Amino acid sequence: MRLFGTMGAETSFREEDFFGREEELSALTRAALEGSRGIGSSFMIYGPPNIGKTSLLLKLAKVLTTSDGGEGLPRPFPLYFSFSQILSHPLALSQHFLQEFLLQLLRFLGDARPSAFDPAAMCDRLASFGVTGCHEVLAAHERCTAEGDGLSALVNALSFPFSASGDLFYPVFLFDDFQYTGKLQGVPDGAMLSILRPYIKSGHFPMFLSGSSPGRVTAALKREGLFGTFHMIEIGGLSTDSSVRLWGHLCERRRVDIPASLLPRASERLGGIPTYMRMLVEEIFFRSAKVPDMVTLENLYAVSVTEGKLNRYWREFFENTFPDRARRGRAIRFLKRVLCDRFPLDTVEGAISLMGASEEEGDAILSALEFKGLLKADLDQLTFVGDPVLADFLYWAFERGVLGKGTSQVAAAIVQARLSHTEPVPGQGRDHARRVAIVKELMRKWDLREVPLLLLDFAKFREKFGGKGLLEVVIGMEGEAVRVRLPKVSSVSTGYRASRGGPRFDFDLVAYGFLDRDFSEENLVIWAVDAAVEKNLGARAVEHFENRCRLLALEKGLPQDRLRKWMLINETADPAAVDLASKYGIHLSHPTQLRLFLNLFGLEELEREPEPARSPGVEASRTGKTLEYELVLPIKADSEVVAARVAEEVAAFAAVDADTVDRIKMAIIEACINAFEHSASESGKVRLRYLLSPDKIELFVQDDGKGFRSGTPEESRKNRGWGLKLIRELVDDVEIITGPDGTVVHMVTNLGGEPAKPETARQGEGGPASSGER
Repeated sequence: MRLFGTMGAETSFREEDFFGREEELSALTRAALEGSRGIGSSFMIYGPPNIGKTSLLLKLAKVLTTSDGGEGLPRPFPLYFSFSQILSHPLALSQHFLQEFLLQLLRFLGDARPSAFDPAAMCDRLASFGVTGCHEVLAAHERCTAEGDGLSALVNALSFPFSASGDLFYPVFLFDDFQYTGKLQGVPDGAMLSILRPYIKSGHFPMFLSGSSPGRVTAALKREGLFGTFHMIEIGGLSTDSSVRLWGHLCERRRVDIPASLLPRASERLGGIPTYMRMLVEEIFFRSAKVPDMVTLENLYAVSVTEGKLNRYWREFFENTFPDRARRGRAIRFLKRVLCDRFPLDTVEGAISLMGASEEEGDAILSALEFKGLLKADLDQLTFVGDPVLADFLYWAFERGVLGKGTSQVAAAIVQARLSHTEPVPGQGRDHARRVAIVKELMRKWDLREVPLLLLDFAKFREKFGGKGLLEVVIGMEGEAVRVRLPKVSSVSTGYRASRGGPRFDFDLVAYGFLDRDFSEENLVIWAVDAAVEKNLGARAVEHFENRCRLLALEKGLPQDRLRKWMLINETADPAAVDLASKYGIHLSHPTQLRLFLNLFGLEELEREPEPARSPGVEASRTGKTLEYELVLPIKADSEVVAARVAEEVAAFAAVDADTVDRIKMAIIEACINAFEHSASESGKVRLRYLLSPDKIELFVQDDGKGFRSGTPEESRKNRGWGLKLIRELVDDVEIITGPDGTVVHMVTNLGGEPAKPETARQGEGGPASSGER
């Protein structure tokens, strides 16, 4: 019989190419060596494809092979087995596993590798080393094979290594690509863990599972009651130091000359992923290329990702994952939006909607991507892999396949996009923060003023005033007839949180405002603002900003005219970026326009640094006591302003920053207006309590009217449904207590930076709480 097996990974592994992972390797080695004393720990090692999980297991196997279990203790026998190479039938897997076990154990014991696979002869050789029971296992396996009982054959094969150990050695199981065990024909998903379960639960055998799809494996672990038994280790890219050392080693071996000063940026360019480093060095070697500077390296990388080794790797990956061409194209377009355009997506529903596919096909695409490790699914939440090379490949696939651009055009675009995002010059971060602070102060002063529309339209401003002096521009702006009315901004703050405790989208500023002095739903408008960091604003940055704005509008249910989008140019903008901004309805302002804007409001560019965050709860923490204030308001127009003023004074005791003060004021105004409009209070009054403690500010708005308004979400939106939606965005926790005696809206703003808890709705003694808005 011809010898075959899963020896590819082991034979191709070069121990001298292994760099970094010292912490992970040390932890796994310690756990494996504890097996000599009958202590078996279990680990789940996961991470995206190509990241180095297999190399880590094979390096561990090398370390253990040379380890001594200690005087009088058995030696660790590392049994490496990759499930990615198996045939899908359990009979084939069981035979394959037995073959690998016998071959690796004989090699571990010092026997010469046989020229052919002869199970009986191998069992005889093992018996000479004191390993018994091999012939019985083979006989049982032959019976199962003859009966076609694949599951029993699998149980028989997997159980053998556990019974074969003794005083001479103990097995350390290194199971790679474990997610493939869910693809066996005629075997229930999770059957492999069911077989291994008693040995794992015994706590005597070190076991290390590895895979690119942790969600599938952990789901099986939970079903078997094993999840708490496993330690989870996530593998990412190498550190900069380890990456630079690996670069140096690979370049020396292939006699490729790259200046040492370029290696840190080259490592960051490839995400610290060893596989990519090896591919790119091979590419440079076979092209006999010289790499004197970063531009040359970027060009060589772009060639590799559009037509070379990096391109072939990912092209084969997608062709194998999605054999159907139409489905493959849909998956690539979807991933391009998420990874390349950075569309901030994290739900299954949103992903299927973005694909434009049926629910069945969308689920199939997401399932395949999860299986291959390009995303992680935790219930309905999705997390996508951050791989810079994959993002550039997807950009090439889209530009080449969908838009029909040439390979050289795409490569040039990749190089240009990368070089435009050079390292920030000293002080650039401070400059960006200062510009954001300027605009924040400006927006707070808008207060329904009318200004020339040209201040927000860079294309028309440049067309009209390009090449003219500042004085001429100022005079020209005074006679500008086309004007726009700015909102009354109630709250402007940095960033935006989509859901309680969820991720923040990286808008520089988000402002809530109203188109007149009536704080009503019909007048609500939200401004999203980004200040470009790069000197030359590119089309991709505009595309990224538009994608985030679309998601913001989707999350808030905003019609197109209620979300205003504004980008601030740093120095210049590509014509393509200006055209794209015009297409998407994004306001663009040049520094000259911003200077004119500031002058209109009596502001000058801020020379000071943005105000530092003041320590929270200063006054309350001095005594450790809770300060309490009460206020009774009549239900009449503008009473909410009084409530906001008191809230501002209370926040002043805590030395709260301006952003948080704005949020508290906006929340109390919304809660008061909600009570005014819907309580139908007989007393005509609303009671407020303000509680200030060292770690939080609590606000209570109580009415004695008819209580929480029930009804459909559509009805609620017609009656100022935005109130509670805004409150939930502005504070950390909201609790609604309702009943026949009225309603209490309890709002909490944490001062210590603790994560917010989910908002809750509670039922009062007299009636049910509605799920709708007030």
